[in-house]
Amino acid sequence: MNRWTRAAVLAVATALAGCATHNRVVVNPGHQTVVRTAYVVLHGGNSADMDAHVQQELMAHGIQVKAGPEVREAGTDVVVRYTDNWRWDMAMYLRSLDIQIYNASGTLIASGSWKNSALHGYHSAEKVTRQVMDEVLARLDAG
Repeated sequence: MNRWTRAAVLAVATALAGCATHNRVVVNPGHQTVVRTAYVVLHGGNSADMDAHVQQELMAHGIQVKAGPEVREAGTDVVVRYTDNWRWDMAMYLRSLDIQIYNASGTLIASGSWKNSALHGYHSAEKVTRQVMDEVLARLDAG
């Protein structure tokens, strides 16, 4: 393999690695929570669409959803909090999404994260939310 071929292969490999997103789901192994109801802590403002995406994905899994501002006791099986991070590059794009699920006593029972690549793509916030929530809830059910 000559040096130009190696350089081309290295450039393609670097570009592909830069385009890869990263997902991670972690579940507390000792959890005993059956999720039938959830309270979503709303962000509003610039994150109003994400508020809606998180609620829709919970409902798609048959979970009854309540939503509102941060509360001490929600009266639900779990409380769902999330953090979304957006950046601008010709258009707004989702840089990262982290979802945390706490049981009624406030113990973190599951979390899921998604991170865009360094050479970011313009991923659908709805699809990313669905992907993370599907993985988190599947792992919780398997728990």
